[in-house]
Amino acid sequence: MPNLSFNILTFNHPQEEQVFFFTDQEQENLTRIHKTLVPKEVIEKYGEQEHYYTSFTEERPDFLAVLKPTSPEYQTIVAEDGEERRKPVDNSTFSSSVLKRYYNSLIHNHFKSKGFLVKPNFISDTEVWLASDKQDTTGVYKIFDRFSLKVQFKSVSGSLELLVAFEGKSKIFKTSVSEFLEEVPIQAFNWVVYNKGLYRFDELPDDGRREYDKVYPVWNFDIRDALLQETEAPDKSNRYKKFKTAIDKFYRNYLNTNEFKSIIPIDAKGFISVDKKRIGEVYKSSNQLVFGKKQTGKIPMYGIRDNGPFDLSTAVKINFFFILHEDDQEVGAKMHRYFNGTQSGFKGLEKFVHLPYQPNKEHAIVFKDRENPWPEIYQAIIDQDFDTDIQYLAIYITPISKHVSDRSRRQVYYKLKELLLQKGVSSQVIDPEKVLSNDKYHFSLPNIAIAILAKLNGTPWKLSTKLKSELIVGVGAFKHTDVDVQYIGSAFSFSNTGKFNRFECFQKDQTDELAGSIIRAVKDYVNINSNIRRLVIHFFKSMSREEIEPIEYGLKELDLEIPVFIVSINKTESSDIVAFDQDWNELMPISGTFIKLGYNRFLLFNNTRYSKTEFNFHDGFSFPIKLKIECTVPELVNDYRTVKDLIDQVYQFSRMYWKSVRQQNLPVTIKYPEMVAEMLPYFEGNEIPEYGKDNLWFL
Repeated sequence: MPNLSFNILTFNHPQEEQVFFFTDQEQENLTRIHKTLVPKEVIEKYGEQEHYYTSFTEERPDFLAVLKPTSPEYQTIVAEDGEERRKPVDNSTFSSSVLKRYYNSLIHNHFKSKGFLVKPNFISDTEVWLASDKQDTTGVYKIFDRFSLKVQFKSVSGSLELLVAFEGKSKIFKTSVSEFLEEVPIQAFNWVVYNKGLYRFDELPDDGRREYDKVYPVWNFDIRDALLQETEAPDKSNRYKKFKTAIDKFYRNYLNTNEFKSIIPIDAKGFISVDKKRIGEVYKSSNQLVFGKKQTGKIPMYGIRDNGPFDLSTAVKINFFFILHEDDQEVGAKMHRYFNGTQSGFKGLEKFVHLPYQPNKEHAIVFKDRENPWPEIYQAIIDQDFDTDIQYLAIYITPISKHVSDRSRRQVYYKLKELLLQKGVSSQVIDPEKVLSNDKYHFSLPNIAIAILAKLNGTPWKLSTKLKSELIVGVGAFKHTDVDVQYIGSAFSFSNTGKFNRFECFQKDQTDELAGSIIRAVKDYVNINSNIRRLVIHFFKSMSREEIEPIEYGLKELDLEIPVFIVSINKTESSDIVAFDQDWNELMPISGTFIKLGYNRFLLFNNTRYSKTEFNFHDGFSFPIKLKIECTVPELVNDYRTVKDLIDQVYQFSRMYWKSVRQQNLPVTIKYPEMVAEMLPYFEGNEIPEYGKDNLWFL
């Protein structure tokens, strides 16, 4: 069994009983509490209303004082099955939510009193900003390390818990808001610092609004775009080490002190170990993929290289053509050599993925205007006649990165994708700067090759698992800051072997349309497989009754009495629970390890560390994902084997990502719809052209 530890400290209640003060009137510096969370005495005193307010331990005139123990009293009851059970006595203590908020408020006030920057919301957690050891050498910013502290009640232990997370770094400009007003639109400012306090810009106190020359903005993407700053390369170093090093230092310097322990008496043992009973692992066979010649292996790069793809492209007549700026013809020539196998470092599309590479010079588009290429490209494509007996794939060497700060220029990327789809053509976008400046660019060619194969309806590899009578539907989402709308990509329907069928996209509030698309996927599946046993939905968040009810109704209309399993899949961001392998210097747990966090809640590690010694550092250090498993027939999730099969399925679908030869931490059932939802608002009428609904054009 692995030796794992959490980023969690445990503690006991600082006092055995507590007095809190409540009122029914909203006042400044009070905490609002919902009626379902307050003690009964508060409702009896003031009558029922939606919310009440507390000053916690600060006594105020005319407030109701409520004295209660901090731990509940228990009574023994006899259940229907004759078993005796201990049950907490109703209203014998404060609700866990009220106590959590109280302890969070103590933590918040402790760090604020020491002069640190603290985020103003302490309802769910406290975020503390500390000056980083490494500061900006250019003098433009002050750099801060951000930590979050969240109180939990017996989540993975028998004690109260303090979850400690490293949120990363933030940059605060040394230039004030008043100095930025000519360059940066007012709506770009989000978090700002004024008088040693962190505020949202639109919640600045009046004093701050009177002296914007003393208000300093926190760096964000909107400010970056306004200042035309370059996008920084992502940090691909070991996240586990950075996270653990940071929280260990924070613990030593700020938590394991007499002053902090006087308010939150944390256990002297430090961060807790993961109970061995909570640790499981997916089936060993789940790492196996099937490639060409029915050969199996667990590393996609080697499997494709040695055996070719599992299934060839459905197209036999394939023409490639280039779209590029006249100054990028050298890049085009180099990519041509890569594709035909004459450029060193890659053996070509034909030998690597068995795609016949034939460039079509008649369809090639060479444009002149680098800054505004769209009019030329649009006209050239509109004027083209594409033979319906031939499958085309455009290689677009873009002069404009999709990450460029100027949004209007960035949209050329999406417009071209859409126009080509309308013509029944998929495309592969190439960044010319990377081709010429990166002497290791040939390492990107396997990724590009498998993406091209998938776009041409080939199958790079499939899961090595027996076909089951079930349908898996993935629902992912992406929230667009440009339009402030969340879009949902859905109905990625798969068999359990990873076979992709079709997808659609909706806006967040279109729950009936979403349900309709899922039911259509079920109906299509049942037309071929009448003995469907269950429907499994991979959802990007917890699924509400409003979202599940129309699906249940649709199944009833189809006379299908099958269970619906909902597997909620969440990325673990920095402010969440993580585990570390204490027996490995790099700290990342072995791929396929999962930890039970609570009732059918799990932490699953998806990475390429397949054994204690087998790992390629270039593959990166993926953080785990959180799973929650529910079912329309609740008792079915009490069966461990069923639950393990569903976790295993999520893990396997993380191996079906065809944009890279490396395993991802998110399953494609979530990742693919998210990628489509990211592009949708840039398409006319928010509609995907018909050709793009059963094609992996977005890879």
